[in-house]
Amino acid sequence: MLEVIAIIVLVVYAYLGLKKPAIALVTSPFIALSIFITAEAESAGAMVIAPFIFFATVITVSISKRDPDTERWPQIWAKWLLLIILFLLFSVTFVVAFQFVAFQSIGIFVLIFSIILVSFAIAYNLTEQHATAAYIISTIGASMRQNLPLPMALESAASGRSDRRSIILQKIKKWLVQGYSLSESIKRGYPKCPGHAVAMIAAAEHINQLPLAIGAIEADMVAKADNRRRINPVHPLYPVIVIFFMFFILFLMMTFVIPSFKTVLEEMIHGRLPLATRVVLGITSFIWYDYGWLIGCVFALIVLFIIPVSIYVRFRPRRPQQPYLLSSISDYIKWHLPILHWFEKNYSMVHVVELMRLSLNAGYTVDDTIKNTLELDVNNCFRKRLEDWLVRVKRGDNISTSARASKLGPALAWAFDEQVNQGNTLSILETIESFYRTNYNYYVNLARFIIWPCITLIMGAMVGFVVYAIFIPGITVIDSLTGSVYP
Repeated sequence: MLEVIAIIVLVVYAYLGLKKPAIALVTSPFIALSIFITAEAESAGAMVIAPFIFFATVITVSISKRDPDTERWPQIWAKWLLLIILFLLFSVTFVVAFQFVAFQSIGIFVLIFSIILVSFAIAYNLTEQHATAAYIISTIGASMRQNLPLPMALESAASGRSDRRSIILQKIKKWLVQGYSLSESIKRGYPKCPGHAVAMIAAAEHINQLPLAIGAIEADMVAKADNRRRINPVHPLYPVIVIFFMFFILFLMMTFVIPSFKTVLEEMIHGRLPLATRVVLGITSFIWYDYGWLIGCVFALIVLFIIPVSIYVRFRPRRPQQPYLLSSISDYIKWHLPILHWFEKNYSMVHVVELMRLSLNAGYTVDDTIKNTLELDVNNCFRKRLEDWLVRVKRGDNISTSARASKLGPALAWAFDEQVNQGNTLSILETIESFYRTNYNYYVNLARFIIWPCITLIMGAMVGFVVYAIFIPGITVIDSLTGSVYP
């Protein structure tokens, strides 16, 4: 009887999740728990069905119909609950599978294949997200260049299709028709639009330079697309796979093979293992036996927390006006690291100089120009320097001197130096923008083509040392036995 009641409740809550998501989401945990407790001593079947009442409710609430442009809290909570449940299931499955296949070679290959497959899926989604953003911005830019009414142009571009891109264009058009600005319409109709593009559009709207800003955003996206299409010297997964296989083989050899050589050397010729083998054996013992629990905790932290958070942050657009906590922490760390500091400052300078040129070209004063740059998606530490520069300019300090005092670099100070470059600020800013953009792309590619070969050499040295440490005991045994036969 309780099984029938549990099945009926399951169907009712699955339907209720579609029609009344708020009520279903709030009450389903208590109903499922009540059925589970009631059936504990009477019906095992009802106990099994009870948790599925909550799971079915969460799934139906997450896919329930809603306003396509805004999400209500039941759908948001349901999606997070569903992600947490799936993450916990994946974590438990991964731990159990890893324990099961730890000594099964075929299981290791299956695990490696799964990691590669997931990595390719993530890379594909990132590429697809970037391509979608480039298509949306390009469509908007083409409509503006042709002086077409933007809502009508977006409707024409989206008509006759039902794919994801056309749906995004229709959503943006809907908010434009209701009187919202382009930046606000993109925020509402395309929440996954890159934060730097939305920030640049919002800043350009204040200075009436929207077409030029759209063109600059398109140029940036095209440059990024070209960098993605370039051939990388080494695939990012290559070092991970090599190191994983090396440690797996090393563990097997140091567990089952090397101890036999050690026994032979100690009993037959009273010798010791070679130094390289003893070093590798000590490292293996340290990792797997002495502090294996610590290594396991670090590995679990990386797999179960750091990697998922990194993937989540990579897919989530930045919010320049109200930065997320993770964004603030990431900006602070990158700003204070030696090499990344240069890249962060250079990248921020490209967008700041670009918007300053557009603002000054539109006739805005310097203080208003600096104020507009505060809306851009730049490093938070760099934004604080811009705020300091704005304060100095507003109180009457020399623009060039205050730029140097705010640590914004000599190039920007030189552009506003009235004694040296009076009347040439716009042309100098254009030159600086081109310089920073080219310099940034050049050093990004240079770093890529220097770091990866160095990593390859380091991995080659590691693999060579491990191979030497594995094979030298056998050579030592043969040499010792040969010396005892032929003195």
